[in-house]
Amino acid sequence: MKILHGKILRVLLLVLFVPLLSTCSSYKVVYDYKPPTTPEGLTCVGKAQSKLSQCNTLCSHQFHNCARKAELQARKNLPLLLKEYPQELERWLDERESYRRDLSYYELRVTMLESRQDRFLDRCEKDGMKRSKCRRHHSFPSVYLDRPTFTKSRPVKPTLASETSRIRKLSCNANCGCEANFRMSYASCGGVVTSKKVCTKNCN
Repeated sequence: MKILHGKILRVLLLVLFVPLLSTCSSYKVVYDYKPPTTPEGLTCVGKAQSKLSQCNTLCSHQFHNCARKAELQARKNLPLLLKEYPQELERWLDERESYRRDLSYYELRVTMLESRQDRFLDRCEKDGMKRSKCRRHHSFPSVYLDRPTFTKSRPVKPTLASETSRIRKLSCNANCGCEANFRMSYASCGGVVTSKKVCTKNCN
């Protein structure tokens, strides 16, 4: 019986341990292309590849134009952003200081309520009342206090690079769908396109 339990335990440990060895935090999809078998299909694929190259070239050109416009717009925005930054930082500092005061007041109230609670609990024990009943009877309010929170990040001083990057992310698209269109064309030419996930980070 001990041997049987030992085998079961080893199997359970193996089942739990294997997923830990095969963890992966990031994937990418890769495609495999099997060409068509007919001359007409191969000619069709050649035309699709030519269109793919043209699409990528046009897409790259459009993205670089957009990125250049983003930098020009950032240069226009930057003086005003730099002027507003000290005010934003000052507001953030004031809000953080207010939060710290609220937190100190909250912690003081909790300490006072816990001290009061301890006195009541000691009294209840002397009177022979259970702690759970004592808590319900006196309904200690410390659990109902809302702890102050402050989640705002400190404002970051804007720069030309950061503002350009912000505008570029909003306005410029580096993906024009060229690859997706090519895969559709490849399949319509008689080729076969298959995909699979490949681990790219924390691969074990």
